[in-house]
Amino acid sequence: MSLSKSVQWDNYDTGNATSFHSSDTFMSRMHYNRTCYNSKTEKFHLAKGKGVQLIEPLWGMLRDPFDRWCGDKALKMENHPGASGQSKAHIMPQGYAPYTYTLTDTVPTDEELQTQEWRTHGLPPWHSSLRPSSDPRVGTAYRPPQNIHLDLGSSYFGIWGADAGAASGQWFYDTYHARGKPFDRFIAVEVETLNDTKAFTQIPDDLVGVYTLMNVGLSMDEGDKLNTIDMIKRVVKPEDFFVFKLDIDSAPIEEPILKSLLEDDQEEGGASGLVDELMFEHHVNYEPMNAPWHNPKGVGDLHRSFNCFRDLRKKGIRAHSWP
Repeated sequence: MSLSKSVQWDNYDTGNATSFHSSDTFMSRMHYNRTCYNSKTEKFHLAKGKGVQLIEPLWGMLRDPFDRWCGDKALKMENHPGASGQSKAHIMPQGYAPYTYTLTDTVPTDEELQTQEWRTHGLPPWHSSLRPSSDPRVGTAYRPPQNIHLDLGSSYFGIWGADAGAASGQWFYDTYHARGKPFDRFIAVEVETLNDTKAFTQIPDDLVGVYTLMNVGLSMDEGDKLNTIDMIKRVVKPEDFFVFKLDIDSAPIEEPILKSLLEDDQEEGGASGLVDELMFEHHVNYEPMNAPWHNPKGVGDLHRSFNCFRDLRKKGIRAHSWP
């Protein structure tokens, strides 16, 4: 699997219909309900139809199987050059993931999915296209929801250490902009001191005024104005498309964020209901990764990672293991 950015669009193109492919059986699936907005009650309600979209499976080391950090366990294939320790080739973001949908109220069976029309890429119909906003002067007004990215542990936009290929900002920009998801807000958070001039020199022209650099550390302390979950709730609305990257190499902050997302109640305004996609590097005690992760003993093992990503996906978050 690899992401082809040769297929690009800047509008709500859903791609051509195709049929189910046998290799799709190796993928995991996200299941979605469809909702419609009632302008009279000013509320969303369930509508007919179920959506199904593929996502990369949780297996192996939760990394690119060709990743050099896999050591002797790395996958070998003739004529394959292997992968760097920062390879993201195993990640299947929403705009690259095949999907289908039905107009029935029941969850489609495996047999039904094989007879459905599939789109190999695109913006699924259950993605919000308009966001209602109540205004006492004009009633209900509608505008497109925002595409928002929060990068916790951003470093510089175009380079991480000495490795330009590991730069997360550039990857998110290239990956999502290529598939009709240009970011309206791009919030980069980095606790290490960055040079402002160098940081803003690296961003593309169309991110000027959109890109915000917070060169401070966030927290999970209750009442702190820099509380991560509170900030997400202030910035993101339910109909927005929100991509959250969490990789700050600090378990005392990462673990409470993860715990909050796993345990909150979406019906009561929990932040997990705002997150569409999550990229998270879960540092655990696992031998091939102990060297680059500085042997993080006492924070669980790979089995715990599998459970975390599974449970996040069950809450509707397209959760991916970040390298």
